Amino acid sequence: MRSSRPLSFLFLFAGLLLFGCSATAAPPDPVTQTGENLAKPDASGRVTLAVSGQAEVAPGLVLTLERVVADSRCPVDVNCVWAGEIRVALALEWRETEAPRREFELSTTAPSATVNEIGFELLGALPEPRSTVKIAASDYRISLRVGPAGGGQVNQQ
Repeated sequence: MRSSRPLSFLFLFAGLLLFGCSATAAPPDPVTQTGENLAKPDASGRVTLAVSGQAEVAPGLVLTLERVVADSRCPVDVNCVWAGEIRVALALEWRETEAPRREFELSTTAPSATVNEIGFELLGALPEPRSTVKIAASDYRISLRVGPAGGGQVNQQ
């Protein structure tokens, strides 16, 4: 008489495999907008963007999170000697003008920059990395603080 044990293990394995692959996508971040409905920094100047997300940081001035250039942050489930860093590429452009587009990068090791008299500060990045999961570009949420450098007005350059 043949044992049904290998067949039951096969069904159990297939069920676990299907269950593990049935993760649902996260709902869109309400702060991140694209198109004409741009995100705006809150009262403290904080804004969160997804890759390709845009925010109007001054009247007619749009900030775009172009891409995550590198992410070597230490996974939360690992003990690391170095915390690692995340580096993001951003672009700043004036709408409806001939002013040149300005591209720049921020990272956890160089979190601040001033472009067109506006200060930018990298506050954080989600999700936190895990050693067993690769983060998709579309899952990143980058938090920034945006404000006039030196407390002055934002002017077109």
